[in-house]
Amino acid sequence: MKNLLWLSLLALAACGSDIRQSPQQDVLLNNVAKAISAAKEGKDHNLMYTTGRNPVIPGFETEDFDALKKQCGIKPILGTGDVIKNPSDKQSRRLKYQFAKEYNIKMYEICQKTQN
Repeated sequence: MKNLLWLSLLALAACGSDIRQSPQQDVLLNNVAKAISAAKEGKDHNLMYTTGRNPVIPGFETEDFDALKKQCGIKPILGTGDVIKNPSDKQSRRLKYQFAKEYNIKMYEICQKTQN
C-alpha cells in the first residue's frame, strides 16, 4: 500500500506543472482514489501529516492534532520536513501536501464511519 501511495506522489511530482490545472487535478483525484481503495483494503484509516517542527494534518490545519491522532491514527508524509533546498523540493512538497489534503478529507469520513 505504501508503494502505491508513494508511486502516486512520484507520478504527480513528475508532471511538473501547476496542480490547479484541470488535467493535473484529475490525476490527483484518481491517485487519491487509488490510495483510499488500497487503504480500505488494508484497514488503514490513518490520516497523513507533515513532518518537521510543527506537524500538520493537511485538510485539518485548524483542528486538534492530538485528538485526530487519537481518533483515526496518523502516518507521516515523507519528504515534508522543514528544509527546502531548491524549487523542485518546494514543488514536490506542495504536490504531496495537496495529495494528503484530498486523501485526509476522504479518509476522515471513512474513519468516522468505522468508529460508529
